Amino acid sequence: MEDQIPPSQQPLGPQITPEQLAEMKARARELAIQQTLVQQQAAPQLQPQVVYVRRNLTVAELLLVFAISCGLVVGIQAGWNFATNFLPRLEIKVK
Repeated sequence: MEDQIPPSQQPLGPQITPEQLAEMKARARELAIQQTLVQQQAAPQLQPQVVYVRRNLTVAELLLVFAISCGLVVGIQAGWNFATNFLPRLEIKVK
């Protein structure tokens, strides 16, 4: 006889009432709060310590600093040479 009942109309078993659901939610909330309090009391609060480590420059970093400083010196000298020697020799002719 159960074979003749369509699946959409078969009984689903015990139903949870809204009151039971509210009780279950309240109990779960209380348990979560208790677990959090126990964990906070068990583990002492440690402040994170920031440690700054001083280290020497690597060979690659030294070479990079050296190359940048040489490039700046040569660039400034070339710019000064261009500004003092070449620019005054330019002539503008009007036809």
